[in-house]
Amino acid sequence: MRKGKMKKKVLLIDGDILAYKIATANEIDTHWGNGFWTLHCDEIQCKHEVDAKIDDLGQSLQADDYIVALTDKNNFRKDVLPSYKDNRKQRRKPMVLNALRDYIMKKHNGVMWKNLEADDVMGILATEPCPTEDRIIVSIDKDMRQIPAKVSRDGETVEEIPQRLADYWFMIQTLAGDSTDGYTGLPNVGVKTAEKMIKQYTNVPLLDLWKIVVGAYKAKGYSKKEALQQARVAHILRHNEYNRKTGKVKLWQIK
Repeated sequence: MRKGKMKKKVLLIDGDILAYKIATANEIDTHWGNGFWTLHCDEIQCKHEVDAKIDDLGQSLQADDYIVALTDKNNFRKDVLPSYKDNRKQRRKPMVLNALRDYIMKKHNGVMWKNLEADDVMGILATEPCPTEDRIIVSIDKDMRQIPAKVSRDGETVEEIPQRLADYWFMIQTLAGDSTDGYTGLPNVGVKTAEKMIKQYTNVPLLDLWKIVVGAYKAKGYSKKEALQQARVAHILRHNEYNRKTGKVKLWQIK
């Protein structure tokens, strides 16, 4: 980049949440009488709302460009923990969700990488060196606090998360797990309890944090291997942890 030239501001938008929220909000149940009900959704209206939301984000955050990240049908975390997200199998997906995902891929710079979730795509893009771009993750997902990058949770303000704080939140997720994603973390430990356990270590190097977390697992009868399994599922990928050509993931391990 030439001296004095402004960086291009690029939004990394969570397409999973965008599509799901719009598809769900537009489903309408209708009672026609005599106990007869139908559920319908206007796909065209949903597409208009996708367009409008992306446009609103661009204007609000004064962006020059954007990328919308989506989750692939295959997920490397299933190889780490076969039960990962099994709790979602019985849930009905919004009826126009797939149509909106296709629309995003074709019309809105959709990015979907083999074996990855949208979170990982955003994490990688946000942390890879790019001297010409200022990249901002746009997502309400709490997992994005793990990424040492600029993050907008409300589509209006931007928070820059430093490395130590990102590592701290990674360890919080390793302890607390995520019932929505179907991994337990350390049983009977939620986010609030996890914060109480390591809150005083927000500025501690990751190696030291990891030792504390492993110690907490061992205190409850779990092995370091089991702690590592939970950490690998919780970890959102960063730059140098994924091969775009082969689709292979470099599983997290403490260095």
